[in-house]
Amino acid sequence: MPLVVAVLLGGTACTAEPEGPPPIVGPSAEQQAFWATLRSHCGKAFPGSVDDTTEYYRAGLEGRALVAHFRECSDDRIHIALHEDDDRSRNWILTWTDNTLRLKHDHRHEDGTEDKISQYGGDAPLPGLPNRQIFKADAHTASILPLRSDNFWFMHFVDDKTFHYGVHWPTMGHSVRLAFDLSRPIDPPPAPWGYQ
Repeated sequence: MPLVVAVLLGGTACTAEPEGPPPIVGPSAEQQAFWATLRSHCGKAFPGSVDDTTEYYRAGLEGRALVAHFRECSDDRIHIALHEDDDRSRNWILTWTDNTLRLKHDHRHEDGTEDKISQYGGDAPLPGLPNRQIFKADAHTASILPLRSDNFWFMHFVDDKTFHYGVHWPTMGHSVRLAFDLSRPIDPPPAPWGYQ
């Protein structure tokens, strides 16, 4: 006759172990705080400099006068124009997606037409930090810049006086970080190319 062994579990049913916290649904509180800090500088322009770079980026930026103009802000869009001397071709456009923050680079020619290499960038992984957001290259970036499909960009409020923008290109080992002095606002520059 087979031996039946009963194991009692104290009268409670066995349940599966929890699989961890539920996924974060954005935008996160950290991103909202970051957005609010961006908006607090709207209408102002700040001088910048190359804070750290590899040789690849140094050649194009060394000796240039950099200005970040926090030009336009609304509830769902922030436009920061980057001026390099008289070159007014570069724009950072931040928007909300359904779930997170998105950064796109809008490049224009002097006649206002869009450059063929434009609208690259990506979305920020949740939740980010209240003072720093990272944006990973998206599918559009990979389609127009295949070697840069692992790029990521960042924006960082280091403190009340310093704002960093930068990019890392891991495949090639290149990076650059620009620093803007928030304690020293200057007169806003002319409108970027293609904008009024």
